[in-house]
Amino acid sequence: MIELKPIEFETARPLFRELAELHLFATAVLNHDLPGRIYVDDVNQPRSGFMSTKELQFLAGDPDNDAFNAALKQVFQETIFKGNAPEATLDEIDLTFVGDSWLHRLENLFGDWRWPPIPERAYHYLCQQQRLNWRTLLPPGYEIRPLDTTLIATQPTDAHEFEVKPLADFGERDFGFCALWDGHVVCLCSTDVISGAACEIGIETHPDHRRKGLGAIVTAATVEYALAQGLRDVWWICAADNLASIGTAEKVGFTRQFESRGYFFILDEAEHKRSQMDMD
Repeated sequence: MIELKPIEFETARPLFRELAELHLFATAVLNHDLPGRIYVDDVNQPRSGFMSTKELQFLAGDPDNDAFNAALKQVFQETIFKGNAPEATLDEIDLTFVGDSWLHRLENLFGDWRWPPIPERAYHYLCQQQRLNWRTLLPPGYEIRPLDTTLIATQPTDAHEFEVKPLADFGERDFGFCALWDGHVVCLCSTDVISGAACEIGIETHPDHRRKGLGAIVTAATVEYALAQGLRDVWWICAADNLASIGTAEKVGFTRQFESRGYFFILDEAEHKRSQMDMD
């Protein structure tokens, strides 16, 4: 198995084509818009591949390539399982592949784990025209501001189950909007990844400030800004059972495009089991 140099990423584009159509993170790595690692069995004619980004991991190609799988399992043990990932320390592995193609190989790749993977279903939403008149919906006492590094630097690093996007994760091209209450960010929407004419966004709201419509407001402001800057496609991905997130997306003007499936493994066993119980 070979880890590709960034200059060689183009040779893996056909292998990851279907996954890149599902996830902008995969596209961004191939386009050098996001740090990532790509492992393949052959540089010139790759048959099987693995891609790791700061948030998602992807398996592509032939799942029955035994030599590649054995080498990949070793790489997992030496890197990702120890939190060694591109530009980030991973708390979990969020693994995606096309259909059920790699499902029968997970037990082998993660056979040393004492806890099973947790399956997840996600809906992918697309917005190309923002339709919410968000300026008329702001509750009294709140202020909407663009999210920038100066504002992020003034916020506490951990405030009651709510953490503003760290400075290190807010790149030069990133943007977003937030709701302020008494000078503190209590709800935000920001880009997770940007590549070409597309971006993917995500939101977070402080527990004490939910059910006020703030999520839809900051999302609409962010989408409005993205489209004004020339981006064509704004993506939103949420768990299929997250009714609040689905409602926010559809209120702003997102439409569901497709569903994907994946499996995640939380590296802390106790936390993994708590998540599994919550889903059960």
